[in-house]
Amino acid sequence: MAVVRFAGLAGMLAAAAATTTATAAATGDGLGGPSLPAIAEGVNDGGTLACAREMRKTFEALQAWRRRHGGRYPDRLVDAKLAALLPAQGAVCPTVIGEALNADPSHPLLTSRGPGGDPIGTYEYELSAHVGVRREWLPTNAPPYRRADVKRELLRRAAHEQVPILRCSSHVEGAEGGRVWRNLTVTGAYYGSDGYWEARWFQDVGYCCRDANVLFGLRGPPFHSGLALGLEEAVDLRGWVTAFGDHPWWWTFPMFGEGANRQSAADLRRFFEGRHGRVAQVGGEAWWLDGLVQLQGRITNDWGRMYREPTRWTTVWERTGLPVGRRFREAAWLQGTVWEDVEGRRVGELVWRYADGGTERVPIVYGRNTARFWREAGDTGGMGEAVSPVWEGHEEAAEVGVERRVRLYRQSWINPRPDIEVRTLDFVSDRESPASPFLVSLKLLR
Repeated sequence: MAVVRFAGLAGMLAAAAATTTATAAATGDGLGGPSLPAIAEGVNDGGTLACAREMRKTFEALQAWRRRHGGRYPDRLVDAKLAALLPAQGAVCPTVIGEALNADPSHPLLTSRGPGGDPIGTYEYELSAHVGVRREWLPTNAPPYRRADVKRELLRRAAHEQVPILRCSSHVEGAEGGRVWRNLTVTGAYYGSDGYWEARWFQDVGYCCRDANVLFGLRGPPFHSGLALGLEEAVDLRGWVTAFGDHPWWWTFPMFGEGANRQSAADLRRFFEGRHGRVAQVGGEAWWLDGLVQLQGRITNDWGRMYREPTRWTTVWERTGLPVGRRFREAAWLQGTVWEDVEGRRVGELVWRYADGGTERVPIVYGRNTARFWREAGDTGGMGEAVSPVWEGHEEAAEVGVERRVRLYRQSWINPRPDIEVRTLDFVSDRESPASPFLVSLKLLR
């Protein structure tokens, strides 16, 4: 790996600070208070430890800025330098300043660095006022949102301690030179990740529930009402649920598609009606509704198929160990998929684990007992039409951009060992299928 050179970086940073005359316009997130705890330095290699220390100094400077500005963050890191809260070389990874082996200040994603923002080489600042949200997938009349607006909203929610405010992309490690990002959170925690920090926390919150949709009504975490089950035969899915389902939980933005196919991203608000933690009649049966459980599907690298199958890792491949603790003769569940697949292909399975160590695997098969939960009204030749939905809603073009149907499917299974207690349950996606299955409700019949 060649040594990356940045001649005169300190001078460049000092010049940028000296020539910047406008101070930051105050932007608030409602978070005030004293400095937060320092990060725990659980790393011992020189470059990472030095980066952790520099991030902590930058973090403390941000807290000092907030104490002067009513809890608000600066628009740029360089504004903290103008206020003499950071030195000219501050907020820069020491491996970059020292032109160290493997140092890499580049940034492959949307960045707070560049014209109008912070100097090249500075830490990535997630609350920068200079990074916008891509408008092609926002409603036409949406305000010009920034990434900082998304981050501020996330900082108001549960699991905010996972959300970074500073990131360093200057570490290239390993024999193959893979990029490792370092992240500092609002609580002072410091952790490593790949380019998308959200992936580290998919067990808690999916990627699509931490982006632009949070500005358009998507709620959570948590993704359930917190109410106790009101249906005796229902299985409690609260330990698994990943979304409420009233807003697009599977697509990052509120809009989907392009041109004549541009539409509001599909959701299940007509089904849930914004009411969670309740018993509802679906297909002539009682079901307990309180969020849904989404799994990942096979990812394609062909961006030309971005409206037909997953192009990004957004959630977990499986949920395991759900407590059941019952004997039963039959199980039934409501489900669907986000994307299509070939009819007859397995898209996932439920794995029932008995008290005596036995296991029963129940396949979920596309076109037989599940299918994509949304379809444009004129699309009559799509895959999955052979299976009949247990529930269907209709959406008008004036409302969502195209006329379409939203649907859910019912699957049941006769337990071959009804006298043996089932201890736990797993829900597993098939990694060869793009379909991305989800569960809405599950019940056990004696």
